[in-house]
Amino acid sequence: MTKLAKKEQLTFTMTATIETYLQEQVDFLAERAVSQLGIIANWANISAFQTPATYDQMFGNNYGIAYDSAQRTLKYCAQLVAGDPESLVQVRPNGAVYGVAKTDGTQTTVASDTDADKIQVNELAFEAICNASERYNKAVSDLVMLNENFNLQPTTSREERYQLWLTKEHEAKRRKQDSQARAESKFAANAAKNQVVANLHKVAQATEHLV
Repeated sequence: MTKLAKKEQLTFTMTATIETYLQEQVDFLAERAVSQLGIIANWANISAFQTPATYDQMFGNNYGIAYDSAQRTLKYCAQLVAGDPESLVQVRPNGAVYGVAKTDGTQTTVASDTDADKIQVNELAFEAICNASERYNKAVSDLVMLNENFNLQPTTSREERYQLWLTKEHEAKRRKQDSQARAESKFAANAAKNQVVANLHKVAQATEHLV
């Protein structure tokens, strides 16, 4: 019978270099988690289309809910959705419908298999929400592991991480607008050049009997 060799007990020394590296990873993961909540808030229509989510829309109140950007409807916050998107979000049904009378007398039609307690989205949005949720939960899992094993935590508060994310969102939007402006300017320059060429051709045609 083969005896299993005893595993050697390994020792680990936390050097300043390793601690710095792990701390950077903790901060990176914490910021990544917030960015995934921003993606979820947008795709789940918690925040308005292409509008950065508010702090409450990301993290909710004491009950995990927040008003949408129109301040009309209470919705699950992004962090709550990230915990279990399949339970809180539904692909908008395309089946049979029935009429619903509201208190103000108006009537609307609702798909028969619509769950009123779930956020209704299309298939593309649902996939994006699930993917962002997976990335969020992986980041949180890694953060918990680093905290439990090395007693590390982010060097920034949740509010600070949200403000950092918001700054990056505004900067990304500005770069997109600048890129679009450059593209439009180049298109206008090309159009003007084409017009010059067209005018020169007209002149050449007009004087073909002379030259």
